[in-house]
Amino acid sequence: MGAGVVKPVNTRRLRALAALALLVLASPVFYFLQIWPEQKSDHQAVVFNIAQGASLTQVADELTALGLTDSPVLFRLYASLSGSDRELRAGTYEVPSRQNARELLALFSSGKVQQHAIRLPEGMNLRVVSSLLAEQAVLEHRSTGWQHLQDELDLELPFAEGAFFPDTYFVSAGASDLSVLQRAHKAMLAQLRSAWNARADNLAVQTPAQALILASIIEKESDAPQDRRQISQVFHLRLKKNMKLQTDPTVIYALGEAFDGDIRRRDLRVDSPFNTYRYKGLPPTPIALPSRASIEAAVNPADGDYLYFVARGDGTSQFSRTLEEHNAAVRRYQLSRGGQ
Repeated sequence: MGAGVVKPVNTRRLRALAALALLVLASPVFYFLQIWPEQKSDHQAVVFNIAQGASLTQVADELTALGLTDSPVLFRLYASLSGSDRELRAGTYEVPSRQNARELLALFSSGKVQQHAIRLPEGMNLRVVSSLLAEQAVLEHRSTGWQHLQDELDLELPFAEGAFFPDTYFVSAGASDLSVLQRAHKAMLAQLRSAWNARADNLAVQTPAQALILASIIEKESDAPQDRRQISQVFHLRLKKNMKLQTDPTVIYALGEAFDGDIRRRDLRVDSPFNTYRYKGLPPTPIALPSRASIEAAVNPADGDYLYFVARGDGTSQFSRTLEEHNAAVRRYQLSRGGQ
């Protein structure tokens, strides 16, 4: 028998069929990886939280429930294939309207979480500041109380009262109250160091800690920025003359929660190291969080030889050189107003 003739393979046709098969197989993958992730869902801007330790399934289900994606299965699959599932970061995110899957995963991988403003007001004492922080639901509360902050934070200053710079601090949800105070302490150290390096000569205070104590008293004594350096001058001169400071805010601090809004004569006799009507020198710690202006005033007092001042009732102070002048100012601005 004669050998059969083998027809040559039509390689061009095979290549065409292979390409067609590949195209058919690749079309869903192409759609899934290139087209579906770009489809925007019709949702409004929302706040979305990824809890610490949340699984990709939990994230996808919550996104679907909020209408941010139309398929939790496809979202999980795309996140896995693109590698985004390994980059998701916990936190609270502000999601703009009409985001697609690619944009959502990019946002959740960026770590650009929503920031919350935590305000530490100047002039507040540590007990009040601790209460304000305790009211912040976005914080994790780790502190066991304001009385223990010295040990909990390992502060560089010898006291916790007044050791935190009053400012607005931005944190993500879940940050601890101690982390906010740690940042505020570092900020206070920086402010105090800067002011101390630019201090005037011949001050009555010998250390940055003493300057901070004096700054806290200045903070509580006046709301008028133009008076702070002059008040500082009065206190520096009284300290140099070994006179009692006799400043009401220290008595109010000594009274604590017992203070009812009025200082009585008996209050001036309370036995407390903070009572500057009874004891000479500075109190043992600050009495409030001083502002930068008060810190600068404490180490750069104004020129002058005033020994007394009294509040005028409009936020400013009347300064006097002698006790006679001071008593006249008290009668004019304090006693006359009290009799009205």
